[in-house]
This record gives sequence, C-alpha cells and structure tokens, in this order.
Amino acid sequence: MKLERHVGGLSLARKAHYLRARGWREEEKGWSSDIFGLHPMAKAIHHQLTDDLSQALRQRGWQVLGYSERGYVQLRDGERGKPCSLPKALRTQARREKRLVAELTYSLFLAALLEVEGT
Repeated sequence: MKLERHVGGLSLARKAHYLRARGWREEEKGWSSDIFGLHPMAKAIHHQLTDDLSQALRQRGWQVLGYSERGYVQLRDGERGKPCSLPKALRTQARREKRLVAELTYSLFLAALLEVEGT
C-alpha cells in the first residue's frame, strides 16, 4: 500500500515546509534527516509520513517496535498483539474505529500537518 496516496496532493512548497518543520534539511542531492539520512523528496515524504502515522498510532495504544533500513516500521497492538506493518496497523485501527482506512490515514496526516503549520 502506498501511504502517500491517502494524503492527497501537496504542492512542492508545502512538502518542503512539512519536511523542514520535521527537522529535514534541503541539500544539493535531496533531503537530509539525522534519523533517516539523505533521500529524494518523495522518499523523504514517505519516511516522515511513516513516522508521523506510527506516532499517531502510539497515541492510540500501539507500540513502535522499530524501523527497517528501508524506513518501514513494525508495530504491535498493545502489549500482546503480534508485530505487524504500518498498513496492517492502520487497517486494524480503522476497523476498530469503524472508519475507512483512507479516512483514518488522512485524518492522522492532517493532524500532523496542522501541527507543522502551527509552528
């Protein structure tokens, strides 16, 4: 599942603002983060979106178990749930909240974006 398809179209300026507000730096060959390294803008957006969505799920009781080298996150539902990917966690949480996955994902992203816009 491409997470970016749920967040709608952002202008290049808004993407850049979003990344800068999250601690990314624009460099000659892409965007750099102390956590994620140097990436093209699309991959940087993916990494930051993954981080924002996983942090939003943490507030709903999920545990972040860790990130792979490619930027994918492993989550666990509470203390006893089996480890799963972010898309699986979003599907589970959406079902729990009786919402569409796209609706939940977009609302979590908008909350993160509004937090960025407020800074």
